[in-house]
Amino acid sequence: MGMPKVKPDNVVRHELVLGRSERELLDTVATAYTVNRIAMPITGLLASTTGLLLVSTLLLSQLEKYLPPDWRDRDDNSLLDWFETQNLVVGGTFAIIGGIFGGLVGGPWGAAAGATVGGVAGGVYTEAAEDVWENPADPGARLTLGPFGQIVAGARQLDLLIEQIQQ
Repeated sequence: MGMPKVKPDNVVRHELVLGRSERELLDTVATAYTVNRIAMPITGLLASTTGLLLVSTLLLSQLEKYLPPDWRDRDDNSLLDWFETQNLVVGGTFAIIGGIFGGLVGGPWGAAAGATVGGVAGGVYTEAAEDVWENPADPGARLTLGPFGQIVAGARQLDLLIEQIQQ
């Protein structure tokens, strides 16, 4: 056994004070380190075939929640018919809003008129939004399905990617 340590009789405290620019630089370094710690496992996962297959399968499973069960077998016209329900939903929503505002202004007749105008406006809005999604530069592109067309296109691409990875 060694000799016991002698208690210090005097304590010296050193303090480093950083200026504003040094604190900002240190904050940038800490952020870069954190992002690197998060990004490296993700890029490593996506760099492997198994990881890419896993991520693609998970994405496709989430996209399939918004698609009909037989979406792989349907052509664009069939999917267009299936997505027509979005027109009814938007038209109905606009009719309700129009009915409420019309009822506030004109009583029952105002509610009826507001609902009619709102329903028609909702249908026109949805059809116009579908037309905006068309790609005039590529006549073969079938993006007239509206926002849901992007879901179908993404699901088809992921399905194709999964098939290619599995081969």
